[in-house]
Amino acid sequence: INLSAVLEEDFTWWKKNILFARAPMIEPVYNLEIFSDASRTGWGVFCESQRSHGYWKAEDLELHINLLELMAAFFGLKCFASNKRHCNILLRLDNTTAIAYINRMRDSRYEGLSTLAREIWQWCEQREIWITASYIPSKENAEADYESRKLQPETEFELDNSAFQKIVKVFGQPEIDLFASRANAKCRRYVSSRKDSGSIAIDAFILEWKRFLFYAFPPFSVILKVLRKIEYEGSSGIVV
Repeated sequence: INLSAVLEEDFTWWKKNILFARAPMIEPVYNLEIFSDASRTGWGVFCESQRSHGYWKAEDLELHINLLELMAAFFGLKCFASNKRHCNILLRLDNTTAIAYINRMRDSRYEGLSTLAREIWQWCEQREIWITASYIPSKENAEADYESRKLQPETEFELDNSAFQKIVKVFGQPEIDLFASRANAKCRRYVSSRKDSGSIAIDAFILEWKRFLFYAFPPFSVILKVLRKIEYEGSSGIVV
């Protein structure tokens, strides 16, 4: 029997983790309960009175809603469990397809969903986190649903990519985007104004900017504060 590269990788993983990667025999005590939801506007997450949301990139909008729901669940983990270790987490979703892919760890029918489910479990494995997904009716998932349907504010703007590339050719590639979100970050490392699935920190003003060659496209309301911080620290970067 010839196995695909994906199956060979799966068998290798199970040989290594067979003694550890097993579901609890009894109902676990969950250390954290994370609610998530996705809409065509964006994604929303809620956990222990904390909430966050974000907007989709242009390419995300072409994806099926089932995949967006699975992405939202992953973003919830990244927002609320990045610093957790050795724990059980309950994920609450109103999408049965996403739930099935999480609980089965993967499924061969839809490659995109299967690949993302695998990525979620690998992320959890690195932190020794065991996750379980369960269904919650949409009307009871009010907080996450509300966050996912927030309209994109006027402050969620970005410089056109072609203009950004022209700047990079002159000044070099910046290391970090100080005022961004997953949807509009120009650098792999970025700082957001709220909990975000991929940001390295919340609130750019708490960081020491002179450690980086930074890129900043700040809201107009904080431009003076930005200039004062640059002058005070003696930092160097690209400000638009």
